[in-house]
Amino acid sequence: MEPWYQQYRTLSEDKDWPDALHESAAEAGAEDLRAQLRQRQGLSWRLTLSLAGVMLAAVAIAMAGLYWAARKTDESAIRFERGLLRNLLDAEKERAAKEIENFAVSDTTYRNVHMTFDKDWAEGRIGERLATVTHDSIVAVVKANGTPRHITTTGSYTTETLNNQHVSASLDRMLSAVAETYWRTIKSTSDGTTYFVHDYGSHLQPTHATAFDSIGGKPVVVTVVAVLPGGEDTALIEGPPSMVVHVRSLEGPGIGRLGNVNRLQDLRFEASQRLERLPPNTLPLYNGASQLIGYLTWTPKRHGTSMLDEASPMMVLAMLVLTILAAGVLRHTHVTTVRLAYSEALARHRALHDDLSQLPNRVLFSRRLSEALESLGTPPAMVGVIYVDLDYFKEVNDTLGHHAGDALIKEVASRLLSSVAPGDVVSRISGDEFSLLICGRTDQSAIIDVCRHIEVAISEPFEIDDQQLHSSCSMGLVITCGEEISPAELLRRADIALYRAKEEGRGRYILYQESMSDEIRLSQKMERELRVALEEDQFELVYQPQVSADGRTTNGVEALIRWRHPEQGLLAPDTFMPIVERSDLIWQVGAWVIRTACRDGRQWPELSLAVNVSPNQIRHPDFAEVLQQILKEENFDPRRLEIEITESVVMDHLDSAVRIFDSLHGIGVSIALDDFGTGFSSLSYLRRFAFDKFKIDRAFITAVETEPESAAIVHTLIALADALGMKVTAEGIETKGQHRFLHDSGCDQLQGYLFSPPVPANEITVRLKAEEMARAAQGTGLENTPPHQPVKRLAVEGRQAT
Repeated sequence: MEPWYQQYRTLSEDKDWPDALHESAAEAGAEDLRAQLRQRQGLSWRLTLSLAGVMLAAVAIAMAGLYWAARKTDESAIRFERGLLRNLLDAEKERAAKEIENFAVSDTTYRNVHMTFDKDWAEGRIGERLATVTHDSIVAVVKANGTPRHITTTGSYTTETLNNQHVSASLDRMLSAVAETYWRTIKSTSDGTTYFVHDYGSHLQPTHATAFDSIGGKPVVVTVVAVLPGGEDTALIEGPPSMVVHVRSLEGPGIGRLGNVNRLQDLRFEASQRLERLPPNTLPLYNGASQLIGYLTWTPKRHGTSMLDEASPMMVLAMLVLTILAAGVLRHTHVTTVRLAYSEALARHRALHDDLSQLPNRVLFSRRLSEALESLGTPPAMVGVIYVDLDYFKEVNDTLGHHAGDALIKEVASRLLSSVAPGDVVSRISGDEFSLLICGRTDQSAIIDVCRHIEVAISEPFEIDDQQLHSSCSMGLVITCGEEISPAELLRRADIALYRAKEEGRGRYILYQESMSDEIRLSQKMERELRVALEEDQFELVYQPQVSADGRTTNGVEALIRWRHPEQGLLAPDTFMPIVERSDLIWQVGAWVIRTACRDGRQWPELSLAVNVSPNQIRHPDFAEVLQQILKEENFDPRRLEIEITESVVMDHLDSAVRIFDSLHGIGVSIALDDFGTGFSSLSYLRRFAFDKFKIDRAFITAVETEPESAAIVHTLIALADALGMKVTAEGIETKGQHRFLHDSGCDQLQGYLFSPPVPANEITVRLKAEEMARAAQGTGLENTPPHQPVKRLAVEGRQAT
């Protein structure tokens, strides 16, 4: 489609407009229209001539204004180029550091360079590989004090180059800075004593220093990287680290590449002394010791001056010609015709573009994708499709309004365009979803790099309504290389990869793998079987007792679901509940669990009944009403029912969670916070929401006998519950030592395999009778009577969430 502005120019250059209009009017027999056109044409000419004098005077003023604007444009362009060059130098140092980190930060390097120095290994794995980056290069493995262990040189550089007085001062400071940063990273202070941390966990980060310098009047990049283990399995050796030093020349192609990135003309390095007056197209360069080593200079683009020089003569002539041509019918017909042409072009544009972001819509994107696949040649030519979805975009609309959401979409569209090449296509396909078509790449890593650029671009804060918004995105990527595949299938795969990125925590990109489609098919197959299971009553409930602190009295049970699969036998909920929660089955299965649990629980009037509720289930607007109806139909006392929820219920929707809790308390049921201590803001939730109980996660209970920290945490949680007037239940008790600890700590209720695994409802009844008999026997003076009879373990053991 020819753009509307191109149509405007074409129509403007058409000198036959007036004659064509007259002929059309004559053919239609409209003589009055023809006369009116002539009258308007003559009037326009007279007005144009009368205004010609005024326009000539305006030309002089306009030229002066153009000259001033040209100067300002040139100055602005130079400032912009200086800023680009600064950013480019920072990026060059970061890139140099990342290259060395790939060699210096790994378990193998740490063992062969720092733990025990292997000269041949260092030469082959580090020296030879890094020394080939440029013609002039130095690679050295040194101790923290700067003493070299091994040096590899290429080109004109020698071992003595590192001893250059100018380079040595800069290098010494960089080595000290890296060593100091390393020490701050691995030291720890406790009770006023500073000591070395061998077990660094996940907080140890690569440590490096990068700076520019000058050797023989030529610029170089000097990078120092500490040798560190890449994983958590290698313990740190106490003392300063070994380091890898890389000196790389920037002369020739290096400087040229820096200039080409931002199109800086004639970018060069000049090793001169400090200038009293710094030209605007000059940027000083300092080494690692903050000493001036020279200047980067370039030939600035003087767009304003060039435009003024070329356009000034023609500007005057154009204005005169425009004055002559802007007369009569031509003016009238020109405006009218352009409006019609613009309307037509605008209609075409809107049919294929998104009104808000002005990006291509789904229709145009599909068309461009089909064209790209048809023109795709043989490998290594590739086509990539990226689905981009903004994380938590709904929260922006809900909290700041749709106008803020629209502004965010525009900003995201702009950043996506800046992250791709000119030949790529960026499209908006729905509210907060974008699709990108990446063409012209012959390397898969180049397409993956686009995802990385998008991650960086979206992670930068957005300025919306004088507020800073931080966002992230999930991306699904699919790459095809000459295979026979339809556009629809390619889009389906990208959508599957996007779904996987969201499922794995968002804020990331996932490359499509064929196994993902297999998992989708298996998930769909299981969903169909689950629907049959619901219809054919294949689900079962088992109950795990919750006992008093002394372990002898059962005062509650927790209902847990199982699936009696006709082929696979009894299945635990972790094999099928994730699929239930992602589908519309959660509402039906959840209601079945509550109803069945209440029906079974009527035979144990003295016990409380705990039921796990899914976040998707409890957020349903009719949940409280349906729960109340079930309690009424099953004639179950609401005060005996305990709804167990996880922090995810309140973490994402705080306001709606308050309303949900109020409605549940209005019914009379209790609310327990499950797996307490494993979330992000548990204490704030206890303060804000009226929980009746919380359950200490089994991760803390398991370690109370072996880890003092876990024991202290459990003590604190029990004391916190007591201070807040809440009940507390400990889960996962499997040893008598854990039982004794919790009993002595004052825990209200206990649950775990030490007392009983999950069992069918009839065995709960047997258990209660056994406890009653034990109490009666104690009352008659009988001794050594067990508090309850042993129960039969089910095929599927362990506590599982509903």
